[in-house]
Order: sequence, then structure tokens, then C-alpha cells
Amino acid sequence: MARLPLKRVAQATHRLAAGNYATRVEVHSGDELRRLAEDFNRLAQALERNEALRRRFMADVSHELRTPLTVLSRELEALEDGVRPLTRTSLASLRGEVAALGKLIEDLNQLALADVGALAYRKESVEVAPLIEQALESYRERLAERGLALEARLDGAARVFGDADRLTQMFRNLLENSARYTERGGRVRVGIRRQDSRVAIDFEDSAPDVPTEPLEHLFERFYRVEGSRSRANGGAGLGLAICRSIAVAHGGEIAAEPSPLGGLRVSVTLPTR
Repeated sequence: MARLPLKRVAQATHRLAAGNYATRVEVHSGDELRRLAEDFNRLAQALERNEALRRRFMADVSHELRTPLTVLSRELEALEDGVRPLTRTSLASLRGEVAALGKLIEDLNQLALADVGALAYRKESVEVAPLIEQALESYRERLAERGLALEARLDGAARVFGDADRLTQMFRNLLENSARYTERGGRVRVGIRRQDSRVAIDFEDSAPDVPTEPLEHLFERFYRVEGSRSRANGGAGLGLAICRSIAVAHGGEIAAEPSPLGGLRVSVTLPTR
């Protein structure tokens, strides 16, 4: 009686091994066979989802690499043809595209290392506030250029067990996100909150806001919100994905929600030392 259901599972396994991830089996037999069929279907579903993510990732990477390379190619052709003179301005433009390309490749490398568990972390007991202040200091000029007022509420000790360099990188990425997307003349606010055995670091900015539906996708790779917080403002959509990777590696969490200032609030929660 069980031979026919087992034959179906065997045939489905061959199709799955051949790359047909949409394969599913239906077995209405005893408990063990039913569990086998359910496990097979879960495996097939996971493989199908991973394959879809892989294809989307490759398409996104190709698209992101194509943009700066196309700009570089056009500008170099213009210089070669004499359409555009070789000046400091033209060289600065080329240098900017090369920097953007280098940043994208470095971000991809960071995420690839994180995926395989090879991203180095040198953890020790560190105070969070000085790391945030260091990140803020490096971004004061950039925020000022954007006409953004900066508020910092970093009172109180908050010691965590973490990698100071990686945490600072995460804080800078979050500041870059606010600097890039907040409307000129707005506000950026950074604060620390204690939550029992955890510490929360909030990065808030003013308009434009983010619709509720995209909030849960903000930390996905290459994801961008349509509208004002979009590709037009630059960036490859990898900064927040890197932030999530760093937060998780520290046993923490990262989440996004509407900000009382009218924009976005990103909260990083880390266990205290």
C-alpha cells in the first residue's frame, strides 16, 4: 500500500534534484509517510524561495554595478572625443563615480562575509555613547551641508560587549541614511534609552515619512522606498542591511517605525554588559 506514495516521493525527489523547485507531493497515507511528504514540501518551498532570492540578488547587483560603470564609460568617451575638456571638475566627477563603485563593492563584500560567518568581530566591553559621539563628529559637516539640525541625547552609561569599529560603522550608516533622505532644513535626533538589561539607540529624522507597509522591508538588500526616499537620493540600498547584520552579530535587534519628528526612527537594541 505504501509503495505508490513512496514512488511519488522518489519521483518528486528526482525532479527537485534536477532544479524543479516548484515540485510538491501529496500523500494521504499513514502518519510517517505524511510527515515525510510534509518535510519534503517544506524543503522544496525553502529551495524555491532561496532560488528566487538568489536570482533577485544577482539582478540587483548587476543593475547597481551597471549604473556607475555606464556613467564612467560615457564620461570617458566624452573626454576622449574632446566633447568634454579634461579639468579638475571632470576628474572630480570621475573620482566620485569610482568612489561610489568602490563603496558598493565593499558593501557587497561585507554582506558576503557576514553570510558565511567570516566577518571579523573583536569584541570587548565598550561604552556606547563615545562611539555614537565619534560617529556624530564625523557627520556634523555633512549634516550641516544638508541644512539639518542635530540633536544628541547621550546621557548615562551604557556598556555593551561588542566590536567598537563595527558598532561605529553601524552608527555611521544610520546617520548616512538620515543625511541622505531627510529634507533640507530638517532635524536628526540621536538618543540612548535603557531597557532593563538592554540599551536602545534611536536614530530619528524629520520628513519625508515612510509608509507603514515598506517599514518591514527596509533592512532587505537593495530595497528602496518608492517616492521621496528613493534611488534619486543615491545609495545602493545596502546600508541598512549591513546595520542589521552588525546588530544581529551583537545579539541585538534593529527595527524601523515612524518618527515623532515626521520621518523615520530606526532603533538598535543591544544587550548591556
